Amino acid sequence: MAALGFVFILLPCLAVISFTCFAACRAQRHKMFKPLAYVSLAVGLVAALTPVVVVAWVFTVGV
Repeated sequence: MAALGFVFILLPCLAVISFTCFAACRAQRHKMFKPLAYVSLAVGLVAALTPVVVVAWVFTVGV
């Protein structure tokens, strides 16, 4: 049950935080923030898409 809470509650929250960090880093002018922005974007995309993949996997397995 804790794994479901992690996948469906904590990961979407992490995605929102990561997308906010992406936007904040992209707004900065220093070139050090550009790689940091894309790292936070990648983390956000993984965190946002993981619950979708889990739901698709459950429907294909038929549990």
